[in-house]
Amino acid sequence: MFDPFPATVAFAPLIIYLFVLAIIRIGGFTWVTTGGRDLAAVLAAVSGLVVIGPMELFFPNATASFLGAWVWIPLLLLYFLFACLMILGVRAKLITYGRTAEEVFPAMARAARSIDPAAAINNEQWQIHLPTQGVHLRLESSPGHDCVSVLAFEPTLTPSFWHSLQSKLRDELRATSPPRPRRGWALLSVACMMAYSLVRYVASEPALLVEGFREWIIR
Repeated sequence: MFDPFPATVAFAPLIIYLFVLAIIRIGGFTWVTTGGRDLAAVLAAVSGLVVIGPMELFFPNATASFLGAWVWIPLLLLYFLFACLMILGVRAKLITYGRTAEEVFPAMARAARSIDPAAAINNEQWQIHLPTQGVHLRLESSPGHDCVSVLAFEPTLTPSFWHSLQSKLRDELRATSPPRPRRGWALLSVACMMAYSLVRYVASEPALLVEGFREWIIR
């Protein structure tokens, strides 16, 4: 079993991430974001696990003897740079939460036609061609899931196009009804159980929490 402080560092970001996703689904909200921002949220959620895992395993004790608590700055900066490298390399796309593919595609069609009135819609393959823009869009989703990706066949599209499509798709999805029954209850249950276990464990050993903080920060 982890000490209270490492357990808090490891699981607090993940619990917050799960709570946010559960609230979006249960509340009937919709969230449209870019692939890079979605990956950034995932990397932030697992950052605590990275701190108590790889960072602790390869902790530079010799450097810590000179820098003291300041040694965490280059370590966290290294993870930040690694995250930036992964985000810059991710494929350009939009990701929607809170609506299924069957609900996203009509909204995407309306958003595409507001950008290009000559847009051709393929309902069978969930593809949209914007001839004026020279863009082919498609949906990617698992059946029954309310997490849908909007991708383009073209590898290089301008950020202004993605920003315009994201804004219009967000407006169209806000006018749609949430799926029935609401999803997210299982995710909320997991997040609540994790949060309850963590709070109960930390509250039972407050002295170990303070001691763990001193041992981790001040080496």
